Amino acid sequence: MPDWMSHLIIGLILAEVFNIRKKSLVVLGTLAPDILSKIQLIYFYFGISPPISFISFHTPLMWFLLSILIAPLFKYDRLKTILLINIGALSHFLSDLTIKHFGGSGTRLFFPFSNSNYTLNLIWPEQSVYILIASLVIYLIVKVVKKYFFKMQALRKQQTRFL
Repeated sequence: MPDWMSHLIIGLILAEVFNIRKKSLVVLGTLAPDILSKIQLIYFYFGISPPISFISFHTPLMWFLLSILIAPLFKYDRLKTILLINIGALSHFLSDLTIKHFGGSGTRLFFPFSNSNYTLNLIWPEQSVYILIASLVIYLIVKVVKKYFFKMQALRKQQTRFL
C-alpha cells in the first residue's frame, strides 16, 4: 500500500534529519494512526456495531493520549518515547493534509474541539505512489549526505590528531 509506505519513508527521513537513534518509535507513530483507525473495518466485516468510534483514533489529540498510555511498554525514557511517537504521528497527519477527498472529508486536526475536516487538496490518494518515489529519493540523498558528512568529519579529526 503506497500510502503507508510513504508515511513510513517520511518518518524515516525525519529520523535521519534529526539524527534520532530510536527510529522504530518514529515509524510506530507514522503508521499507528492508520492501523488503529482500521479496527473499525473488523467490526464492519462481522456486522457488529463497534462500541466506540475508532475513527477518532486518527486525530492528533487522541494519538497524543494513546502515546502517553503506550509509553510505559517500551524500555526507553518515557518522555522521549512520547516525543518520538508524536513526531511520527505529526508527520503522518501533516502528510494526510495534502490528500484530496471527494466527500469534503479530510483530517480532523482539532478534534474534540471541532469536527471540521482540513485538507490542502494537493494530491489524489492514488498519486501517493509519486510521493513514495520522491520520498525514497530524498531518503537516499539524506543517507548519502550524512554518510559523506560523517566520513569527512572523521577524516578531519584524524588529521588534527597527527598535527
